[in-house]
Amino acid sequence: MKRKSLMKKLKGIMSLVTLLIMTVSSLGVPAEVFAANDNVPGNLTVKHDENHQTTELRFDKVENAESYKVYRSETEDGKFEHIQTLKGDETYSLDPYTELKTDGTIKADFLYYYKVSAVVEGKEQDAAGPIANQDVVTKTSEAPTVPTAASEAATEETTEEAAEEAAEEAAAVQTYGSSKHKTGCDGKHSGRTCNNNSGKHDEHCDKNHKNGRRCNSNNWKHGDNCDKNHSGKNCNENKWQHGSDCDEKHSGHGCNHNWKHHEDCDKKHSGKHCNQNNYKEKWDAVKNVCVTETQHHWLKLSWESKGSNAEYKIFRATNKCNDYNSGNFKEIATVTGKTTYNDIKLNHNTTYCYKVMVKRPKVCPYTIETVGSSNIGKFTTCGTTLNPSIKAAAVSERAIKVTWTNTKSDNASTRYATSYTLYRSTTNNINNATAINVNGKQDGSEMSYTDDCLNQCTTYYYWVKANYGQWSSWVSPQWGPSCATTLKKKEIGKGLNGCIKNVLKCGCIPTRYYGAQIFLGTQNPNSLDYTKVRVYRRTSSGGYGSAYKTIDVRYARYMNGAFGKGYYLDYSLSQVCLSRGTYYFAIQAVGSDCGKEITGPMKEIGCVTVRW
Repeated sequence: MKRKSLMKKLKGIMSLVTLLIMTVSSLGVPAEVFAANDNVPGNLTVKHDENHQTTELRFDKVENAESYKVYRSETEDGKFEHIQTLKGDETYSLDPYTELKTDGTIKADFLYYYKVSAVVEGKEQDAAGPIANQDVVTKTSEAPTVPTAASEAATEETTEEAAEEAAEEAAAVQTYGSSKHKTGCDGKHSGRTCNNNSGKHDEHCDKNHKNGRRCNSNNWKHGDNCDKNHSGKNCNENKWQHGSDCDEKHSGHGCNHNWKHHEDCDKKHSGKHCNQNNYKEKWDAVKNVCVTETQHHWLKLSWESKGSNAEYKIFRATNKCNDYNSGNFKEIATVTGKTTYNDIKLNHNTTYCYKVMVKRPKVCPYTIETVGSSNIGKFTTCGTTLNPSIKAAAVSERAIKVTWTNTKSDNASTRYATSYTLYRSTTNNINNATAINVNGKQDGSEMSYTDDCLNQCTTYYYWVKANYGQWSSWVSPQWGPSCATTLKKKEIGKGLNGCIKNVLKCGCIPTRYYGAQIFLGTQNPNSLDYTKVRVYRRTSSGGYGSAYKTIDVRYARYMNGAFGKGYYLDYSLSQVCLSRGTYYFAIQAVGSDCGKEITGPMKEIGCVTVRW
């Protein structure tokens, strides 16, 4: 027995020595066997910003990376969708959540997983991740470093079992190597080595175990019926559990079902039984209920005062209020000491009916009036929310201008929606639409957005939703659609004209120069749909190659020329000296559309023959 105990102690000491050697070697001696993959982005972090409903991704640069690809999935093992491609010098990105807003709400509280891979020499490398966008990643800073674990094991009065565990951890660290997080790594480490499994929490783990140790999957785990009021390793699932009709007013392990209050109990009693009728609250009808302000998504109510501290209940129905006692009226709010209420988060262009009731005090200071068919109009009122408009109109072959109503926020008459989500689709289905974010305007003027870079001769449908930002987290119901069709592409520079001018310069040998005088028209060059004119020439036997001159239309000046009064480009801007032969000249307009160069038709303007 002594020999066996001695062997165990020697084994523990050797494990600790091995761990210390590994720690020293990690400071200066390279371990080639466990080197990290330099083509995988390091230190990938994913941070969820609940306030701005965005996800921020950061990672280390990969040397010689041409670009990075970002992927997202709703499950860790699910299909990852490519959502972004970043330039080689970009190691920071925000997840474009606008693509997820087609149903009017962002999945800000949903757990997403991300991967990032580098493209080196045209080939996509292994990806870093998956990493979740919740607080899972931030917990890595809580994990102990390997040197700390070693020092604790060396300084404590180490038992044989602790020595064996320290050796196992050291072996795990050495085995898994790199500072890159692998798929099975829980991120519970510091330094350059990744412990792939040590400390990993599975779905049955309650996480109540020492850092760096194995996961105790079942101990302390709470079942669905466990009240969590226990100590020890096992859950007592029935003791202290409250039943559905238990009032929770008890001590000990059994539920005291008495004292439970019925829905019509006034709770003004003592003892174990509910006094259902005594002290029962009475509520009376309030007269002169009316809608005093109407907006697109909210209505303001006012009613007769029943005292400065009176308590009121507001009820709403979505059909005609011809029966005060109808079950269609549902309680929506209770206010005290107020005689106005803003009913918010409503649909636009919808009729709502209201009634108000006041709590009767024990000593009633006012006369109670009975509601009947003849006077129901005093006690109920209806109002219809406004109907916001949205209009779309084509302004060119590539652009559509969309205008819509700027809606007021739900809690102040001088505040408007802080932003809008505009949806665009080539079908009359918002679920297939692309979301576009547009900043709101607090001056109340009509909203507009020019949607450009579209396909020509194509019909687009538009919807819009209001976002109230700091005023409210609520998003309005959509309104629309409105549609428009982009125009047929028009040719630019069809009105260009020109002629050939020549100049003979005399010297020892006469020289013939030729240039094209170009007529732009009578329209100011700053308002033309092209910005430059190209001049071409060719021989009688050849074709037109690249232009030998490109002239900016800003050089044009107003004059009376060969085509009458208007704007001309002077022929000297394209002047060229020609040798003997016959030459043909042509001109062409040059413009841009959505950042791309476009050209008009090429138009011949004449020819010349040089005979000497």
